[in-house]
Amino acid sequence: MDASEEKLFSALCETLCAAVEKARAEALSLTDMYVQVKYDEQLFTVFDDGDGVLAQSTIDELDEWRTAHDGDQLDAALIAFLRKVLADERVSQAIHSLDVISPFSVVLVNADMEPVADLITLDDENIYLHDDFWEKMDKELDDFFDQLMADTK
Repeated sequence: MDASEEKLFSALCETLCAAVEKARAEALSLTDMYVQVKYDEQLFTVFDDGDGVLAQSTIDELDEWRTAHDGDQLDAALIAFLRKVLADERVSQAIHSLDVISPFSVVLVNADMEPVADLITLDDENIYLHDDFWEKMDKELDDFFDQLMADTK
């Protein structure tokens, strides 16, 4: 990560941790948490499951990051980056300290509050796999089948 991306990473981590602290201070039991990125306003917002704002930050590096990742894959890059932020030890510990009602998800939403992607899901009873798992599994099975068929010739 370059310096600008590290600043963005740190700012997103701080905002998420602040949102968790506010939720804990208000003794909220959450089923979901929503995150929203508005590039034009350089705004990162974390909402509770009732669409109340838990934390909001103006982050100058958002515009620079968008410019560096501009194109068709902007949403995919944002989802991957936010998943890295949520996997950070400080953020992960904070989220796991929340009072949640299972299954609990952190969801990326667009400007209209419509879901774009599930970033993480916490559930004691079920295991959730991201879509890339199935793509990797499909490739591995295809490779195995090709190798098996090559051995029979």
